[in-house]
Amino acid sequence: MITLEKRAAKVAIVLEKRQILKPPVVRVGAALDISGSAKLLYQSGVIQETHDRILGIALKFDDNGEVDTWTFTEGYDRLPTATPDNYGSYISDHVLEARIDKWGGTQYAPVMNDIVDFFFRAPEPKREEKRGFLSRLFGGADEAPAPAASAPVNGHLPAWVLFVTDGQNPKNDRKRVRQLMAESQHFPLYWSLVGVGDPNEFGFLAEVADEMPNVGFLHLESLDLSDEQIYEQLITQEFCDWVRAK
Repeated sequence: MITLEKRAAKVAIVLEKRQILKPPVVRVGAALDISGSAKLLYQSGVIQETHDRILGIALKFDDNGEVDTWTFTEGYDRLPTATPDNYGSYISDHVLEARIDKWGGTQYAPVMNDIVDFFFRAPEPKREEKRGFLSRLFGGADEAPAPAASAPVNGHLPAWVLFVTDGQNPKNDRKRVRQLMAESQHFPLYWSLVGVGDPNEFGFLAEVADEMPNVGFLHLESLDLSDEQIYEQLITQEFCDWVRAK
C-alpha cells in the first residue's frame, strides 16, 4: 500500500509546479456519491483509494491533516472525520460496514446544503492540536502550522470540497444546486466537482463550474489513475489562484 507520507510528497510536487511552496491552511472536505451505480466502485476499493488520496491532499492543507467526509444518494450522511489514523480503512469502517443510506438515486442539493452549513453557517468548532503524527511526518514538533493567507472570514477557515459523483442529478434538484453554488460565493469555499464515467452525465456540472468563480469541474473516465495523474488534475491552476486570493 502506498503510504500517506508518499502521497503527501506527491501533492507537494504538484503544488511546487503551481508555485505554492507554503500552502495556506484550508479545511478539506470530501463528498462521495453512494448511489446504486457507484456500488462497484466501493466494493472494488476504488473509493477507498480515492479517499486515501484526498487524505494526502489534507496533509498539505488542513492544519490537522483531516478530511470532513459526507456520502450522498437522495439524502446524505455526515460521517466521522477522517484522520491519518484511519488511512486505508476509512471507507470499510465508516461506509460499507456502517448503517447509512446506500445505493439509492442521486441528488446533490441536500448534501451541498449541509456542507455549507457545516463549514460556514455553524460556529467554527475548536480545532484541537494534534502533534504526534504530523510532527513525526514533517519534523519540528514545536512548529506551528502554516498560517492562512488571510484572516478567516467570520472566524471560519477557507474550505476546499472535492465532490465526487458518477451520475447526474435530476432536473428538479438543479435549481437548488445553482442557488447553493451562488450563495457559497459569499464564503471562502471552493468546490471541485469531479464527474467519473460517461461524459454525457455531467453537462450540468460543467455549466455550473463555467458560471461560478469558486467552482471547478473535472471529468475523469475512470479513477484508476496514478497518484501523479490524479493530483495534477485535482490541483488545478484555477484552484491555486483562488486559494492565493484568500
